[in-house]
Amino acid sequence: METLVLLSTLILCCCPFGFAQEDELKFEDDIIFSDLNLDLNVAPRRVRRQVKTMLTKETKPHMTELSVKTTIISRYAFTAVYCKMFNRHSSAAEGTFHFQIPAAAYVSNFTMMVGGRVFPSQIKPREKKAKQGKNAEKEPPTAKPKNTASNNQSEGDMETFKMAVKIPGRNFAVFMLTYEELLQRRLGYYEHVTSVRPLQLVSRLTVEVTIVEHSPVTHLEVLPLRNGKTSSGNADAKAALPISTVVQRNNSFCRVKFNPSIVQQARLTTTGILGDFVVRYDVEREMGIGDIQVLDGYFVHYFAPRDLPVVPKNVVFVIDTSASMLGTKMRQTKEALFTILRDLGPNDRFNFVSFSNRVRVWQPGKLVPVTPLNVRDAKKFIYMITPTGGTDINSAFQSGSSLLNGFLSSPEAASNHNSVSLIIFLTDGRPTSGELQTASILANAQRAVDERFCVFTIGMGDDVDYRLLDRMALENCGMMRRIPEEADARSLLKGFYDEIGTPLLSDIHVEYSEDQVEYVTQHLFTNYFNGSEIVIAGKLTNRSADTLHVQVTASNSDRSIVMEKDVPLRQRELETERRMKAAGLLTGAGLDAVRGIATSTGTVTTTSRPSGADSNRGTQTDANANANAKPGANAKPDAKADANANGKSDGKAGTSASESEGSAGYIERLWGFMSVKDGLRSRMRSHTSRERDEHTRQATGLSLAYNFLTPLTDMTVEKPQVLADGTLATEATPTQPPATANGAGAANELPEEVEEEEEVGGASASSSSSSQSLTRKKEQPGKSSKVSKATGSAAAKRPSKKSVTKISKTSADGDPHFVVEFPLSKLTVCFNINGEPGHVLRLVTDHAQSGVTVNGKLIGAPPPPGSHKQLRTYFSTITIVADKPRRSYIEVTPKKVILDGRDRMVLPCDKSVSVKSGDLAVVIVASANVTVTIRGTIGFVILLHRYKNPAPYQRDHLGFYIGNSKGLSKDTHGLLGQFLNEEVGLVELSANATKGTNVATGQPTAGGATQSTPLPPRTALKVKGRTVPVVKKSRRIYSGRQTVDCWFARNNAAKLIDGDYGNYVVSHMFDTGSWPHAFISNTD
Repeated sequence: METLVLLSTLILCCCPFGFAQEDELKFEDDIIFSDLNLDLNVAPRRVRRQVKTMLTKETKPHMTELSVKTTIISRYAFTAVYCKMFNRHSSAAEGTFHFQIPAAAYVSNFTMMVGGRVFPSQIKPREKKAKQGKNAEKEPPTAKPKNTASNNQSEGDMETFKMAVKIPGRNFAVFMLTYEELLQRRLGYYEHVTSVRPLQLVSRLTVEVTIVEHSPVTHLEVLPLRNGKTSSGNADAKAALPISTVVQRNNSFCRVKFNPSIVQQARLTTTGILGDFVVRYDVEREMGIGDIQVLDGYFVHYFAPRDLPVVPKNVVFVIDTSASMLGTKMRQTKEALFTILRDLGPNDRFNFVSFSNRVRVWQPGKLVPVTPLNVRDAKKFIYMITPTGGTDINSAFQSGSSLLNGFLSSPEAASNHNSVSLIIFLTDGRPTSGELQTASILANAQRAVDERFCVFTIGMGDDVDYRLLDRMALENCGMMRRIPEEADARSLLKGFYDEIGTPLLSDIHVEYSEDQVEYVTQHLFTNYFNGSEIVIAGKLTNRSADTLHVQVTASNSDRSIVMEKDVPLRQRELETERRMKAAGLLTGAGLDAVRGIATSTGTVTTTSRPSGADSNRGTQTDANANANAKPGANAKPDAKADANANGKSDGKAGTSASESEGSAGYIERLWGFMSVKDGLRSRMRSHTSRERDEHTRQATGLSLAYNFLTPLTDMTVEKPQVLADGTLATEATPTQPPATANGAGAANELPEEVEEEEEVGGASASSSSSSQSLTRKKEQPGKSSKVSKATGSAAAKRPSKKSVTKISKTSADGDPHFVVEFPLSKLTVCFNINGEPGHVLRLVTDHAQSGVTVNGKLIGAPPPPGSHKQLRTYFSTITIVADKPRRSYIEVTPKKVILDGRDRMVLPCDKSVSVKSGDLAVVIVASANVTVTIRGTIGFVILLHRYKNPAPYQRDHLGFYIGNSKGLSKDTHGLLGQFLNEEVGLVELSANATKGTNVATGQPTAGGATQSTPLPPRTALKVKGRTVPVVKKSRRIYSGRQTVDCWFARNNAAKLIDGDYGNYVVSHMFDTGSWPHAFISNTD
């Protein structure tokens, strides 16, 4: 009996726990398995069960989504990575985001959202390294991605961007990374590589590549997934198309989508290392000087001539034969050299130098012609090479250089002066014998070359001084190629030689009209090789010029070539705009999506741009643009749909801010990208510290202007702190409470304090960890953009009506109904403005003093049934422009907020977020209101009126309230601003008589007889010397939660406002023109 009682007790005690555990597992399964695509047609029951079992047993956070979307616009690629992880456990767990990017690419943004809080990054100038002591951080003070070499490393140059953070229990983390690169043409193709190595199975995996080109796409192929030793090979790309890949294509637009289900991923590999997703393409070439594209005052010139005779070459191969080359490296190198020997041209000359700690020359003192006998002897020399000894890089290079210099000084070379000379230098290690100092080796190499030939270097494996090889090549008009340890060296060596083995032109000079261009990137080139491309970008100084004169001079095998052309600039710009519009990329929404300037489920992405880029810029913005598109969402190829979805920009004012930036322009950003590359190369080649400092300053400035993470900049990001109980550390108290959980009662609530000046956002910084590639430092207040998610707590309660009364009643809300509070006179006045849909009204302007201007755009709506009005108007967009100390703006719609200060951010209105960027602060209460603070002394509150199921006469719209006007000057004007510093008074007008009307009822007297009835004294308002008849009315403000009594001025506020309605209509949302006081003459 006792045993039975004990057993019953245990069951009762354990059952609640068991039920709770079951509920917990069900919750976790709902999160993880809800997104799984377990297609019954492709997934046998056993495979599906195995996948679910693997996911259930995962101990680290599960990656529920990985989206990599690239848009290539005329060879310039924007890539946005979106990664979402879920920690299914109750305790905090570390989640690691890592993504391989091309070494030549620049990261332009990184943002993460952990536990509902947003942590943006910031690009800063790199600080000089101080001497490290015992307690110094092991992590280098840079956020530049690190190159990692492993068996899983893709072929070619890739670097790994890595960030590890603690994710609170049962919570999500979102990581967003954007980077940009210019695709290089090699062997007749452009190749875009996306690394797909999430290291786990992903519930939703998408890789999408969109190509938009000016010229027709002549070739497009998707290679098999490339991993480890797999070569780019000659496999049938069509037959080996990666599973689930879909290709769409027309004349100049292509889209490739790779979207494998989790089961399809498991069939490929259970490790999550799928490999490289590779897309190759090429375009039709223009004859003559090439393709020139123009946009927004910048141009890019693509030059790739074809059908030219091959220029003979003089080449010396310098091959490392030290002991470390033993085995596979040496075998594959020999195989590649055998193949290269077969491809030498009949007019070429060549020689070989092998080196370890000793140097051996195949044919001392000369270069030999390509004959069957010489080729046979060279193969014998290569075959007999045996790896041994150390590595004397300096002596080997000097030997190869002396061979070329000797030949170039001989009569044989004089007879063929148009030939191209080069050294191909291959090594797998660092200098271990002879000269060991890098600086001495480089100086000796530069003296030996003396600008007479070019040097191309190849590094094999992990233990290579790549910096030495890179500088050796760059300082001598060549380039360096990296071959990973486990890659197919034979095919990569042969491919590299194929790139440089067929020179078509030498000494290429590209010149433009001196008075029309400035800041042109590299335009002098030593060689042009078949299958490559020369790219030049520049800035136009005279945008009104009709043509741009272009001249190209070069030498080929037998003569000099001169090509000239006057390029019609306006025609080229119209062609570029038409092509961009057809692809859906000439709009703010389309280009923001391409560059990752978008939001996704409450996350925030920031992207900087050059200061002053928006000066005097105007726009009309589509209030219904999708603010929830994921970063990198590709643009629509349907031009009509795009045109219908977006507002038109004002022709006089220029393109919209978002429009001009995304297109910031793609040509402008390409120019910035190339200019940074040129600056780094010039910095590397500089001979004096003064030259080096100047190139460093210029390249750093451009890197910061375009928000590029380069060798001269660092990326810092605040790291979330997780407490012992697995929750995030409490952030700084926000200036407003968040919305309630259900959101219904919290709609349109106002913050308790609008005049709050203190900085919002979490201020805690993380400590360094060796698992991160980014430095994380605590930012000084006011120096960096900080974004934090508003969090709910017991203290974050719904605002009371008492707190609401602290906000000024001065507002424009509803139809729109204007309310003006005169604190000095203790009076409240109200009036209506019957505007026209599409008009932009000036609400506040103090541009000359504080630099602040507020404009509102009207939309129309039909009247509700029974209304006497034929049309109603509401504010759909509010734009706040702040021109001091630097130009910035905030644009608010019912769905999103665009903050363009030190950083550019796009914030969704359905998530509670607080942001500070420079002198601007924005606090959003989800689906309720937006508070904007400027320099702590000017504050505006914008109510969000949104309908879940709107009736035909309902429109989402905004209400505008002036919260704090301390920072506005006495000269402030606008429909609301003109009353901020005025005093008014009430007066009674003398009585008048009317005939046949009862004043009390307004109806004719009985019997229709006419009679005179004395009128009571009328009330009028005295303002600015004018007398304005008014009547007593009541108005509901703050979304109907408060009623105010006010004196109402009829007739569209005639005589109350300066001038008339038309004087407050401006040309566009960013118009900051001064108030024309001269015409005011409506005084009594």
